[in-house]
Amino acid sequence: MLYRVCVALAFASVTAVACGDDVQATAADARTTSPDAEVATPDAPIDSPPGVNFTETFTANTADVGNWELASSGRMINPDGGDPGGYLYGEVSDHAPGWQTSSTRRQPGNNDADKRDSIFVGDYYTNDIKNISADLQVYQVGAWTRDRAVTLRLMRWDDATDSVMFDAFLSLPDLPDAPVGWNHYDFPIDARSPAVPPGWNFTRGDGSIGTDADWATFMHQIDWVVIGYFKKDIAYPGLNPWQLGIDNIHIGTRP
Repeated sequence: MLYRVCVALAFASVTAVACGDDVQATAADARTTSPDAEVATPDAPIDSPPGVNFTETFTANTADVGNWELASSGRMINPDGGDPGGYLYGEVSDHAPGWQTSSTRRQPGNNDADKRDSIFVGDYYTNDIKNISADLQVYQVGAWTRDRAVTLRLMRWDDATDSVMFDAFLSLPDLPDAPVGWNHYDFPIDARSPAVPPGWNFTRGDGSIGTDADWATFMHQIDWVVIGYFKKDIAYPGLNPWQLGIDNIHIGTRP
């Protein structure tokens, strides 16, 4: 049975509990976390804490950290059928469908109620972020082409110009056919790399190529994260609605 997530849920404070090798956020009354928990509350400062390792599993009583969605098209948490347990389900009509989470800095005045200064955005450099990963499933294909790939997009917003400052894409190998069932995807980031890491298509807001020095500036503030079935600068057909699932969204210093 699917149930709609109330907006108020995402504002719930969280406390950290150990789940195997991961840290999981659960709803709680307390607004503090253990010093060893390595997880921030949704309303914690953007650049805190260092040494993050967090996995959103959408299990019972999830804090729904990040308020991930498919282009503001509606979202549901299904308590069963994930990888394993609960998962986030959404539908969208888009030529480049992707799950996204946004900080409150990005495009102020546009869908502000959906934004969260969560653990998935903010200062990747200070937090020494090395990896983002997620489990994805395609329930219904909108329009599949052989040059689609699972891609991670990161973006930084420029407050001064109210526009994009930096934009970066990392695409995994092409998927000639739509994937079946739950599949796990890993994206190496290396926020403290002295150079732009291999595989990243990294540009400034004006479209020029980002430099190695720009990478460090970029990593100090990430405002938009997207994981989806597309590649940069490719015009895909947009024929039918997509039905997609996401589970086990991880960010951290380890895979």
